[in-house]
Amino acid sequence: MLPYPTIAFNGKIYYEASKKTEYDVIIVTGDAYVDHAAFPTAVIFRTLEYLGLSVAIIAQPNINSNDEFTVFKEPKLFFAVTSGAMDSMVANYTATKMPRSKDRLSPEGKPGLRPKRALNSYVQKLRQLYKSSKIVVGGIEASLRRYVHYDFWEDKLRDPVLFDAPADILVYGMGEAVIREIVDWCRNKPNEVPQIPQTCIKVKHREFRDSLTKQFEILPSVDDCRKSKQAFMELSRKIDVSVRPDSKILIQEHFKGDVICFPPSEEFFKQEILTMDRLNYNRMSHPIYEKPIPGLEPVQFSIQSHRGCLSACSFCALSLHQGRVIRSRSIESIISEITLLSKHPDFKGIVSDIGGPSANMYGWECKIGGCETRMCVHPKICPNLKHSLKPLVTLLKAALKVQGVRKVFLGSGLRYDLIRDDEWDLFEYIIKNHVSGQLKVAPEHFDKSVLTLMRKGENADFGKFIQKFYKSCEKIGKKLYVVPYLMTAFPGNKNADNVLKDKIKELRLVHEQIQEFTPTPGSLAGAMYYTELDYKYNEIKVSKTANERKKGRQIIQKC
Repeated sequence: MLPYPTIAFNGKIYYEASKKTEYDVIIVTGDAYVDHAAFPTAVIFRTLEYLGLSVAIIAQPNINSNDEFTVFKEPKLFFAVTSGAMDSMVANYTATKMPRSKDRLSPEGKPGLRPKRALNSYVQKLRQLYKSSKIVVGGIEASLRRYVHYDFWEDKLRDPVLFDAPADILVYGMGEAVIREIVDWCRNKPNEVPQIPQTCIKVKHREFRDSLTKQFEILPSVDDCRKSKQAFMELSRKIDVSVRPDSKILIQEHFKGDVICFPPSEEFFKQEILTMDRLNYNRMSHPIYEKPIPGLEPVQFSIQSHRGCLSACSFCALSLHQGRVIRSRSIESIISEITLLSKHPDFKGIVSDIGGPSANMYGWECKIGGCETRMCVHPKICPNLKHSLKPLVTLLKAALKVQGVRKVFLGSGLRYDLIRDDEWDLFEYIIKNHVSGQLKVAPEHFDKSVLTLMRKGENADFGKFIQKFYKSCEKIGKKLYVVPYLMTAFPGNKNADNVLKDKIKELRLVHEQIQEFTPTPGSLAGAMYYTELDYKYNEIKVSKTANERKKGRQIIQKC
């Protein structure tokens, strides 16, 4: 087993090695610490450890206690702050704005261990206590809130997060490659204004533009977005496709200063995958916890095969966080990880999932290296997209050959609408050998107008897919079920929830996985909800009152 990090939680400190009086980096996180690649704090800790730095972690500190933030004193390089694997408002509140009864990323699922808007709270506390320390923020909450954004829980536009969380630099997306550059900056050029790919900084208004090393674009300002809903939709459209190496530097003006966001680099994307291959984890929660962390169980023996997602789903945060460029690991590196996994003391021979944001997309790439729009699968599959189930099937077959592995499943599901007709035999192989009882699919809706606004496969025939799926089950002699994820109260919804109800009845679908649309910060669908405009600036119907929003769920529950 690997050594666990030094950690402080709930007034207790855990030291695996000798006690240090000073650390290079101190991580402050809203999650419990779980040593697993699916948990961002662990990824950053193991990356920093690989770079030879000493690191301590303050997990889920009480915002009202100075002692919990000063337990390890001031770091030599910087504080690294994250709200955790989820936006803290999404983690704390339901789509009906009620407090959640469980937090799966806390011990025993206990709620209330992270404050709302945790990033703001943590950074403000640290800045109060350590006025001159370097503070780096990252994670999903930082990514989605790096520009002016709609906050569903306050029903208003909030400033870019660097104005509320006064950090020195913000990292968006996945941080393995970026953190190296952050370390170098803090060590060697701490007094310089950094221009690091995949980061954002706050500077004085109109300052620093002459020194930018790449072409830049001025986005609609914070003030413009507050005055004009069309300006906010324009902003949302621009940032929707901004996470790509060939993007311009983006600047958003605010009366207190400017936020400058640097695009990712091709080299960072390559390094991200190489770092994933190098890092190892214990795949267990930290020994400091006396109670289990519920979020670990379903992913403990899962494998991450790729990053990014080619889809452009308007309700999803991935395009603003990881971007629409697939970065796939080699089969050799994944098999090496599974071989190591098979020696884990708790491993029972079952790999619960091999996947990424979308399992189908392993090994997919663009023939021409990408374009400005990155609309690979909407409104139809681009002819330049090299998409096939063959790389995934090859990987799954190789995984089954690892000694000690009995089963390999695709627990994260499949995009049914991206399965090619000429590859149905490969799909049949997958459902015969790699699906356990239920196949998870996410049609989200059946109304074509809503699917268009979702930017999902509006021409996909779910009914035809279901028929073919059950015929294939009969053919291979296996009894399986389809579990569809469906969404109600989406913008543009007129009679759409009745369409959902009718299709559920027609296809006799299990309909337990129903979610009410939550407008998340930064997403295009969140902008549609706020502006009541679609992404072509046409007015649309939006359900905003609590009664309107719950109607769809009530309709479906009566099926």
